[in-house]
Amino acid sequence: MNAPLVYSSRARWCPRHSLLGLVFRCRMENARKVEAWYLITISSVIVAAIIAQFMAWSFWHEETTNSTEVANWYWAIQLGVVVFIAVGGFLGYCPGVRVVLTGAAFHVTQGRRYAEVDLNSVIECRIISALRYYRKWDGRSESYMTHIPEDVLLVLADQRSIAVGIDPDTHAGLLSAMNRSEAVRSDAV
Repeated sequence: MNAPLVYSSRARWCPRHSLLGLVFRCRMENARKVEAWYLITISSVIVAAIIAQFMAWSFWHEETTNSTEVANWYWAIQLGVVVFIAVGGFLGYCPGVRVVLTGAAFHVTQGRRYAEVDLNSVIECRIISALRYYRKWDGRSESYMTHIPEDVLLVLADQRSIAVGIDPDTHAGLLSAMNRSEAVRSDAV
C-alpha cells in the first residue's frame, strides 16, 4: 500500500455536544442516557415555554395591547426565551471522524481525540451491527462516531479495541483494505 487511504465523515449536529447535553455529560458516563435525558429535558422546556407564553398572554394581554413599553418587554422576553432554548439546546456538533490507513498503521481522529494502531498488532477487524456493538462492545472499546450508524467497524488489537462509525460503504472499503494489508495477522479469531 503506497499511498495512505483516507476516509472521513462530516461534523454533525449532536445533542450530547449542546450546552444542555454538556450538563448531562458531566453527570453521566453513558452516552445513550445523556441523549435520552436531553430529549426529555428539551421537550419539557419547550412545552413549558409554550404554556408560560399562553399564560402570560392571558394575564397581561390588555396591558400588552394598551402599553407600548409592556408590549416591548413582553416580546423581548419571548425572543429571549427562544434564543435561550435555541442556543442552549440546539447548538452542538460532534467533530467529524477521519481514518487514515497507511501501510503500517491505522490512524483515527475525531476532534482532539486520536488513536493509532500498528497493523502488526491487529488481531481482527470486522463489521458488526450497531445493535450488537451497543450491547457488547460499547463500554469496552474506544468509539469514534458522529451518529449511530447502521453498522460499526470494530478493530481488535493486542492492547485496545476501536469502533469506527462512518457509513456502511466506508466500513466495507476499510475492512477490505485492512484485509489486503500484509501487516494484518492472518490468525484472526
